[in-house]
Amino acid sequence: MIETDTSVQGASFLENSFIKNFLIGAGFLLVIGWGVLIAFIQPRETPLILHYNVYFGVDLIGIWWQAYILQGIATLLLIIHVILSRAFYERKDRFAAYILLLAANFVLFGVVIVNASIAYINY
Repeated sequence: MIETDTSVQGASFLENSFIKNFLIGAGFLLVIGWGVLIAFIQPRETPLILHYNVYFGVDLIGIWWQAYILQGIATLLLIIHVILSRAFYERKDRFAAYILLLAANFVLFGVVIVNASIAYINY
């Protein structure tokens, strides 16, 4: 008889405390990133400063919706990382699952900083 008790096999993907914390952190960073963009970058006719370099000054100017591209890519990357993380977790490779989710959190943290910079420069 095969036992299906989670205490024998370990916690499921969403019951694991590390996974929960990584997903809560990623969700928090995702909401912050989208919130900053929605609050400060609205449709307008004038171009936005999308990148500022200390040495050369403004080196990338674009249309308002281009500020949302990086956040969209980060959201897509998070979805891919969660899917891959779950697949690794189910194959009993928990370390790879943790690393994928940690990397997604680092990427989202960087994107939040970029979004805050774009909002600050253009506000």
